[in-house]
Amino acid sequence: MGIRSLVLGVVLAVTSSGVAAAAYLRVLSWNTLHAGWSGQTDWTGYATQAWVDFGSTAAAANGVDVIFAQEVMYAESAASISAALTAVSGVTWDYRVTAAIGRTSYKERYAVFFRTDRVQILSATVWADSGDVFEREPQIVKLRHTQTGADYTFINWHTVFGTTAERQAEVAAIASVFNSIQSGSSSDQDVILLGDHNREATSPWWANLTSLSPAVSYKVNELTSINTSCGFASAYDHFWFQSSHVSEYSSSGRDYIANMCTFRNGLSDHAPIYLSLYSSSDTD
Repeated sequence: MGIRSLVLGVVLAVTSSGVAAAAYLRVLSWNTLHAGWSGQTDWTGYATQAWVDFGSTAAAANGVDVIFAQEVMYAESAASISAALTAVSGVTWDYRVTAAIGRTSYKERYAVFFRTDRVQILSATVWADSGDVFEREPQIVKLRHTQTGADYTFINWHTVFGTTAERQAEVAAIASVFNSIQSGSSSDQDVILLGDHNREATSPWWANLTSLSPAVSYKVNELTSINTSCGFASAYDHFWFQSSHVSEYSSSGRDYIANMCTFRNGLSDHAPIYLSLYSSSDTD
């Protein structure tokens, strides 16, 4: 038997044995700016931005596997975005959306959208905020990357803007949420906090989170909010995790936007941010 035949035989044997092949899980976090309100119903536009422009350049390969959204206003908005993702991508998408969350008459929803051929949602809940600490208590999503068997827990959170004191208090309090989730499971310690956090990642306000053990650090601190002049303004959107646990980390950044004014006036005042995770198996 030749060397090529021998190598091919080994590859086929490994594949047929059910061992997972290495693959990327491509994650997007996006404040969709009142998705569903008047003027914010370009479902195909949302889907096209996520699917076509994932990554930092126009030359990046199309495709995304899971999207975490903030400022989804209605359950019907989530259904419409999911349907548009299926139409634009040619693969089937599903979603989970929370109830409307907020202390006042103004409320928002969180949503997670996922490719059904690559992602399995294990659970999707809302944090039990017994002390009413958060204006919008986070969505907690546990999922499995079906290509590799890797499990992750995501904390999808839109921090209150409010007053400076209110924002600072919420940022300080999110550490207890992260710590509770990470320490609450011995089988899944890959915890990733993401969303629109209304504060730059280098602020001392994050001291409670960054002082956790193992160390928690951020990915993405680029300007992501967009002002009415179609320019980037503030670094509000981030990913936070413990690198010692999330060893699958590959890359991250601010999503490519083809036309800033078209994007700002039709889709959102925040650029999406992306995260790529690479694995061949579950690591914890």
